[in-house]
Amino acid sequence: MQEFSSIETLMEKKKREEPEHLPSQKPVPKRRRLVRSKKAGVVLCVLIAVFLVMLCYRQLHTFSALYNRANKAYINQDFDKAFVCLQEALEKQPDNLSANLLLARLLEEEDDAKSAIMVLQPMVKMYQDNVPLYQLMVRLLSYEGRTGEIKKLLEACDDQKVLEACADYVCMEPVSSLPPGTYTSVRQVELSAEYKRIYYTLDGSMPTQSSPKYSGPITLNEGTTELNAFGINDNNIPSGIITRKYVIVLNEPEPPEITPESGNYTSSTKIEVKVPDGCRAYYAFDQVPTVQSTEYVRPVAMPQGYHVFNVILVAANGKVSENVSKNYYLEY
Repeated sequence: MQEFSSIETLMEKKKREEPEHLPSQKPVPKRRRLVRSKKAGVVLCVLIAVFLVMLCYRQLHTFSALYNRANKAYINQDFDKAFVCLQEALEKQPDNLSANLLLARLLEEEDDAKSAIMVLQPMVKMYQDNVPLYQLMVRLLSYEGRTGEIKKLLEACDDQKVLEACADYVCMEPVSSLPPGTYTSVRQVELSAEYKRIYYTLDGSMPTQSSPKYSGPITLNEGTTELNAFGINDNNIPSGIITRKYVIVLNEPEPPEITPESGNYTSSTKIEVKVPDGCRAYYAFDQVPTVQSTEYVRPVAMPQGYHVFNVILVAANGKVSENVSKNYYLEY
């Protein structure tokens, strides 16, 4: 006899045939998948954008970019912008020569030469062969009237290109026409230079702009003279001081020769004096002559009676010879 299963029996059988603990699978809606994909794309785009912004920022804030913007602003006379960019550039490279030169020029435009000089002073020690650096430095020092510092700055520089570029700020020492030494006659010394202002002293003291200003040959008289002189060029740059020591020793001329010899004469006679070149003769009868006595220019007639003829020679150096005398007695 065929058995018939009830509905409950069939359901129980089916349950036994199904694998145990099989997780139920529920289908994911397609719409939720699309939302997740869009969110991931947005995040990626944001990350790319941030990266590009950071990259662009870094490129715009490199030293080169900042310096170039500062230089362009300086050319366009936008000094405020130039200062801002340059300060940021110097934070990256504080010892950069080009940036410091630009900063000094900006300060110069602001009439702050003192600060500009302070900026350049360490640069001069680091770059002793840079022509633009020295040109700007001496110009700023000149504005400030610090001409003595210009002299020291250029004296310490041994780069020929720098010295040639700054030639207007180099003041050479004046030149003297007479070498120092000992001379046996009154001499003159001349001073010369490419500029017109030369100041000097003759007592060994150091000259200043309050000392006598040279205007022509200086006479050196007997004794010791110590000449000190310096010059100032058109840019008010002083030269070094030259020192020249001169000793003038004046020798007396030899005693003059007189003819005729002392004696008695009975006819008209002329008295002659031999006067050496460079000397003058002065004579007097019966007294010692001086430079105020009669100057001998031609033979002198011997006077009648007894007289003493006296003669002196005066050299060009002012020295006077011994007096020479001749005794004459003339009677016709």
